[in-house]
Amino acid sequence: MRFGNARRWWAAAAAVVAGLGLACTGTFWRSPSFVAGDAPSEIRSRILGSADLTKADAAGETTLRVEAPTGAPPTAAILVFGAVHTRNPSDSQLVRLRQTWAAFKPTVTLVEGRLGFLVRGAMDPVKHYGEAGATAALAKGAGVKLYTWEPTREDEARLLLEHFSAQRVALFLTLRPYFSAYRFGRPKDPERVVEKYRASRAKLPGLEGALPNMAAIDSLWRADFAGHPDWRETSDEFGLPGYLAALSDAANRARDEHLVGVLVTLAARGERVFATVGRSHVPKIRPAIAALAAPRQTP
Repeated sequence: MRFGNARRWWAAAAAVVAGLGLACTGTFWRSPSFVAGDAPSEIRSRILGSADLTKADAAGETTLRVEAPTGAPPTAAILVFGAVHTRNPSDSQLVRLRQTWAAFKPTVTLVEGRLGFLVRGAMDPVKHYGEAGATAALAKGAGVKLYTWEPTREDEARLLLEHFSAQRVALFLTLRPYFSAYRFGRPKDPERVVEKYRASRAKLPGLEGALPNMAAIDSLWRADFAGHPDWRETSDEFGLPGYLAALSDAANRARDEHLVGVLVTLAARGERVFATVGRSHVPKIRPAIAALAAPRQTP
C-alpha cells in the first residue's frame, strides 16, 4: 500500500472511530425512531379537523394531561405540551417546557418531526430543531427513551394518495419543510434546500417519477398557483394556497390520529408519556385525550 493511500485509509478509519465514539457518548445525535401505535375508533373519532375548530377551542388550554388513562395501568400518564414553533433559545416558553417535563418525570418522550444530525456542544438543538430539539435534549440528558410521534413518510404518502394525485402529493411533501422553515427566514439557496427533499420524496412508493426534477416543481407551481407568490417566497404560517391547504389538513389529520394512537399504545404499556407538539395540534386532539380520562367515582 502506498504511503499516501495508507495515510488516507488511517484518516478515514480514525473518522469512523471518532464518529462511533461520539454516538456512544451521546454527543452525536441520531434521528429518533418511529413508534407504532393505534387507538380505538371511538377515541380517534373525537379528533377535530381544522373546519371543526371554534375560537373557544383554539383559545383553550395548551397543555393536556391525563393520569392513569382508561385501559392503562395506574402508573401510566400522558402529558401533551403545545408550543409555538420557535428557534430562539431564549424563548420564555422553553423555560415552562423544561419545568413541566422535569415535574412530570416521563419514562418516554415524543417529539414532532424527525430532527436529524446534531453534535451536542457544537450545535444548539433549539436553533437547529426548535422546541423539539429542546425536548430531545431533556430526554437524552436524562437517559429517557425518545421517539418521534410522526407516522413514517411511506405511511403518510399512502394515506394522502387515497385522495390526491401523485404529483400533488409529491409537491406538498417536497415543499412542506421549506414552507415551515421559511417562517424563520428565507434560505440563501432555496433550490438546493428543496432538491434534497425532492430527491428523497421521489423515492416514496407511489410517487416515483411524479416530480422528476426542480423544473417540474416550477412548472407545476406556475400552472396551479398563478397569482400567488412563488414557492420560494411562501410560508405556511398563515395557511397554504389552493389544494395545498386541503393536503395540509389531510396530512395533519393523519398525523394527529397517529399521535393519539402512539399516546394510547405507550400508556397501555404503563409508560409516562410526554409529547411536545405544535400548538395548533392541541385543540384538535383535546377531545380525544379528554376521553381517555378515567370516569370519576361518585359517592
